[in-house]
Amino acid sequence: MIYNMDCIEGAKQLIEDNSVDLIITDPPYNLGFGGTTQTRTKKPRFSIIANDNLSHRDYQRFTFQWLYQAYRVLKPGRHIYVCIDWRMYPFMVLWMRRIGFITKNCIVWDKVNMGLGWQYRFRHELVIFAVKGERNVRRISTRSDSDVWRIPRIVGNKTVHPTEKPADLMDKMILNSSEPGELVADFFLGSGPVAEAALKAGRRIVGFEIDPQYFAITQERIARL
Repeated sequence: MIYNMDCIEGAKQLIEDNSVDLIITDPPYNLGFGGTTQTRTKKPRFSIIANDNLSHRDYQRFTFQWLYQAYRVLKPGRHIYVCIDWRMYPFMVLWMRRIGFITKNCIVWDKVNMGLGWQYRFRHELVIFAVKGERNVRRISTRSDSDVWRIPRIVGNKTVHPTEKPADLMDKMILNSSEPGELVADFFLGSGPVAEAALKAGRRIVGFEIDPQYFAITQERIARL
């Protein structure tokens, strides 16, 4: 149940209200990022992904549209994880609250190895952990996890997507916030780490990717499981 289409229209057409057990997604950060420029050509390795180079107003409108669909399809009391970085974190938290999500925590993903650059070199990203509603909220399945997750990032020359996340990062979210057989949704599949982690853990997956190239990579990835 993965689709090569826009997530907003896809969710409207294909996902019923209150039918998803868990949402994990890595939306565009609107930073116009095409991968590191620390290459021989001094050019990014990738093209800028869809909806990652909008005006602030257009990005806000786009974000509200997909967040509204995410809120609609998620079951009450269930969890949503949204990957983001420090530059866009304040906006995303505010917009999620306006839609109706209740923020429970900010997970810090420690990538172990820092990125390239000159100033304080980036070694972390953030994950917003929120829920839908205040009643019958599901608890995560462990009491031993902290809000700092130390998981190595994918080495730059091995990535197939400019903002690729390791499947191990998604695996923790899936195991902590869902049960076997439940439905996980990803509105921005990218190269497919959420789909891979969900299927390996015995969950069902529904997801959308607008770019045909990355959709094909996701298809190949899950076909190998």
